[in-house]
Amino acid sequence: MRSMPEWIGHIIGKVRIEKFLARGGMAEVYLGTHLTLERPVAVKVLHSHIESEPELLARFQREAKVIAGLRHPNIVQVFDFDTHEGHPYLVLEYINSLSFSTYLHNLQEKKQRLSYKQIAHLLQGLAAGIDYAHSRGVIHRDVKPANILLHSKSGDFSLDRPLTKNTEPILTDFGLVRIAHSGMQTASGLVSGTPKYMSPEQARGDKIDHRTDIYSLGIVLYELLAGHVPFEGDNTLVVIYKHIHEPPPPIKSISPQLQEVVNRALTKNPDDRYQSAHDLAVDFQEAIGMPAEAGTVHSLQPRTPKPVPVSKIEKPTRSPVWIGAGIFACACLGLLGLGALGISAASSVLPWSRNAQPVSQPIASPTSGLIPDTGHDTHAPAGVLRFQNGTSAMDQITISAELAPLPERMQYEAWLIDDDNELSRSLGVLTQNSSGKFSLTFIDPQSQNLLGKFNRMEITLEPNPDDSPNSSRNMLYLSFIPPGSLEHIRHLMVGTEETPGQVAIAAGLTDNISLLKQTADAMLEASNAGDRAGVQSRAEEIVNLVVGREDIVYYSDWNGDGVISDPGDGYGLLINGSQAGYLDGMIHHASYSAKASGATPEIAMHAGHIEVCTQNLEAWAPELRDIALRIARAPQDQDQDADLRRATILAAQMLDGIDIDGNESVDPIAGEGGALTAFEHAEYMSDMVIMPAENQAASP
Repeated sequence: MRSMPEWIGHIIGKVRIEKFLARGGMAEVYLGTHLTLERPVAVKVLHSHIESEPELLARFQREAKVIAGLRHPNIVQVFDFDTHEGHPYLVLEYINSLSFSTYLHNLQEKKQRLSYKQIAHLLQGLAAGIDYAHSRGVIHRDVKPANILLHSKSGDFSLDRPLTKNTEPILTDFGLVRIAHSGMQTASGLVSGTPKYMSPEQARGDKIDHRTDIYSLGIVLYELLAGHVPFEGDNTLVVIYKHIHEPPPPIKSISPQLQEVVNRALTKNPDDRYQSAHDLAVDFQEAIGMPAEAGTVHSLQPRTPKPVPVSKIEKPTRSPVWIGAGIFACACLGLLGLGALGISAASSVLPWSRNAQPVSQPIASPTSGLIPDTGHDTHAPAGVLRFQNGTSAMDQITISAELAPLPERMQYEAWLIDDDNELSRSLGVLTQNSSGKFSLTFIDPQSQNLLGKFNRMEITLEPNPDDSPNSSRNMLYLSFIPPGSLEHIRHLMVGTEETPGQVAIAAGLTDNISLLKQTADAMLEASNAGDRAGVQSRAEEIVNLVVGREDIVYYSDWNGDGVISDPGDGYGLLINGSQAGYLDGMIHHASYSAKASGATPEIAMHAGHIEVCTQNLEAWAPELRDIALRIARAPQDQDQDADLRRATILAAQMLDGIDIDGNESVDPIAGEGGALTAFEHAEYMSDMVIMPAENQAASP
């Protein structure tokens, strides 16, 4: 691997490497800028070299593709993966956060512990992420505090701040152990993971399934309650031996019911353990006298997992000498330590933050074709302003542009303008990077939806230094969304009186289809558990969620329990009575925006992408409705396996889309794009093209 300084400034795939962050046993971590997404990312470059081994390369690609398919608020997202100079690498989501291990160590030094309520909140989020991954057939293999990040929705998180409901646990390094092993010739009996947190079957080197993560989560729970892990020793061998042979010591000062929850999570035999993280979280809440909270659309929890194949685990007698054969591999992985620094897909030491204001940063040029490669054509677009989701909907703005060279002792400053209320707001000073492009990222400290509040942006020429907070009024560049288009884009991305709670149509669509997928997953799980009543109840919920409460034909009490169950907001996906439903609302507002006076070609293009994705959903939604209706009305003895599995697949397809052309991406084309792709292009419709002020008038 080339030495660390040589990576800085180089472009790997679609990422420009900006800064070295850390080195561990399996990988080096860098801060980068994604040139397409125009956002900071973490790049994890694995040490293993696989370019000359086609079989190892194919194995890495298979493993990484599965991990990159995970989409959950409690899991760090993998944006991309590839190889560079023979070394596999992952491009991961950047999150401003603090490592849970660092936070926990600070508490332990102060001889403090989290309250039961705080533990329950963390456990609920972790369980949701773990079960979701298991439902996709993915096992973490290394659940521990160092691989858990604490992110606050309300601001930067620090050691001094208590955990609140705004603090979300986010799992990182999902599947990294397996991905790292994909780049080496593995041998039977290899022990991988972190000794203090690994399951007995993992410590023995046996074949494992999803229940190894349940055990590791149980170790984390034990540590939160006791202030230390259950098994410690002078060396790794002793710790592994205790995992295999000794019961966890009872925790002082906890109730017998709570001790039983811990004991079940840490049972040596996986068959006697909790079979899902959700069950562990629910039993914990009951043991502390706290009623389990129902999952919400926004939290996407709890997701009931599809069954992960469970193998019968044989228990051959293994001597300490055999166990020692895996210690070097085990210790190597345990020393990775990147998560302990708060650096896996994120780092608290990064200079960029979801909650800072304002933040200037070097960002690559925007969408290709909007900025000329050379020169400063006064009739060509100079760049793009993009609204993005930071800590909440559309509370972040990114500007990237090629502007005229600055006169000496002058600087460019960006301003958001609200013409209706005659307000202006400084976004900050644009920073010029080494390639000459100017950029700025602004995140609203109150998490306001900026698209709903402001209608245009100005870039002015200001003195440097500038002691005045006011604008010079010397406007050189301007951007806005045509007023006719803006109205309908706001209906899509800000809110509208058409929907319950005046929710934005694009957000309502993705939230309800996310809930639809959760319900389909729960229906399949109920079937696997032999819960016939649960299957019929979930099927009724799916039908009603799809059709909406004003549908007089389908919206009904299909299981006959006297209650019409609908986990959604009642607006439905399809047209129902006086309600347009989210699908028709998406198409109409996208179309109206594209046809409005002055609509740009980019608005029209993304409106067309939304229409294609929504048409896909309009074909899939009635199919799912009809399948769920058959399930709800089926006789007791009828085999429903095929319908149940088709409903689960179809609900996932409606949310995530499906890659039918095999190009490893879900595109806005017929048969592929789903709700998430439609939402993505609704965001792009709000892009403001930046033009020299002399070539356009301000929006009326």
